[in-house]
Amino acid sequence: MKAHFFPGIATAVLAAALLAATAAAQAGIIPAAELRGKRILLVTGQPDPDRPADDAAVKAHLESLGCVVTGALDSDPASRSQGQDLVVISASVNAHVLQGTYRDSALPVFTWSGESYPNLAMTGPRRHVDFEIVDTKIFYAQSFTNLYGLCVNATNPIARDVGLPAQLFGTLYLEPEETCWGRPGFGAQVVSVFEGDPDKAGLFTYEQGATLADGSAAPARRVGFFLGRDNFHMLTDCHGPAERDPDEKAWYVGLKLFDASLRWALSPPPPPPGSDHAELHAQLARAARGKKVLFVERIESPEGKEADEHDVAYLRALGFTVTVADQTDLARPAGQDLIVISATCSKYKLTNKYSDAGIPIMCHEGLYADVLHLTGRHRYTEYGEHGEDKESDDPEENYLDIVGAWHPLAAGLHSGLVQTNKTPGTLKWGLPTRGAIVIATLPNAPEQCAIFGYEKGATMAYDHIAPARRLLFPLDNDAFDDLTDDGLALYDAAVLWSISPPNE
Repeated sequence: MKAHFFPGIATAVLAAALLAATAAAQAGIIPAAELRGKRILLVTGQPDPDRPADDAAVKAHLESLGCVVTGALDSDPASRSQGQDLVVISASVNAHVLQGTYRDSALPVFTWSGESYPNLAMTGPRRHVDFEIVDTKIFYAQSFTNLYGLCVNATNPIARDVGLPAQLFGTLYLEPEETCWGRPGFGAQVVSVFEGDPDKAGLFTYEQGATLADGSAAPARRVGFFLGRDNFHMLTDCHGPAERDPDEKAWYVGLKLFDASLRWALSPPPPPPGSDHAELHAQLARAARGKKVLFVERIESPEGKEADEHDVAYLRALGFTVTVADQTDLARPAGQDLIVISATCSKYKLTNKYSDAGIPIMCHEGLYADVLHLTGRHRYTEYGEHGEDKESDDPEENYLDIVGAWHPLAAGLHSGLVQTNKTPGTLKWGLPTRGAIVIATLPNAPEQCAIFGYEKGATMAYDHIAPARRLLFPLDNDAFDDLTDDGLALYDAAVLWSISPPNE
């Protein structure tokens, strides 16, 4: 194996800045006081006397928060947004008139116009599949079910801001109401879904730089919200004694979610991850000092043995104290800072021994994904081996498609295809819940996620709450020795994120 060493240790000041950027990647919503003076362009449709919209109520609410609101019609050009801080698009717009006016806007966009989601590349174009307007005249029964949302990621900054746990909550007050949902790409972060269906996201976001549904990078933050055209005034809220009851306060959060989404959209995005791999490696080496890693492998098998040895040597060279354990050993995570599960392991021999470990896990063995609650339990549809003979009808692969370039786990790599392995081979993948942070998918297979992680406290498969950070980083038996420089940078970023303090 060729050893990888990087000269030029970054300064302590730079290291602190990089750590701050990592912490800011999922945090940092401006307080309500900072809304004062923010300039908002509220885009609406032509008034409909037979069905008045809540646009006036939205405008009054934004102004009550201290925002300066300018109105625009869906037929106006994008130049109306010049000098603004945020574009808000109401469901009263005619999506056929608005089309892609703000698709490429460098301003953040906050919308509850479900029919505009495709034009903004926030979802695909198929009604009832990629997005839907749940009209009470057509979907009367469903309109009742959408009065309840399910938070699928309590670690999301918007959910965390309002104190929303991973549970049901009230979206609107108890009357049949129009709502909308979208099915965003895996570059999005989903806060809540309807009907417990992961494909029906009621509230979702794209960070600046995240991959949108059409494969392009988001030019600024994007927010999709579950409202209809005339029910802003029906968003749940609580006052008085109810505010002092934690259960009541966590249920009536519709208006708080609206305000938190607004503030998130107006907050400065985190700086993009640094693309200097030497600095990343140096930062990891500093973080590794004094840390302990339990490396679990199939010790007696010759398959992948050399690559496992090189993986362990690499971690030790970084400064980790590494203990090697066989897959059949009794679990011994106590005192460790990270568990690495090699692809040489057999799920049958590993059993459930590490599923509930309260320390971070980086898993290379994709077939163990279901045991760790990284995915559901349906092999070939929820996890699998891309390119494996007799296991997959897909070709061998050595590229990944980066969809979460905004996140430190992406190691500063650009959105789109990146060669991670020198030669094509088998790549493990999983279909995570929408509580995951997805960094990379397989080319031409957007639901085969290759690199993804769960923050501590995020909702994993079967409603399992992550007891610590969890990460799938696919390395087949011999693949560690086959990593390109970009692949190794992603590996370094994965280890660094795994051992870094969680965003709590």
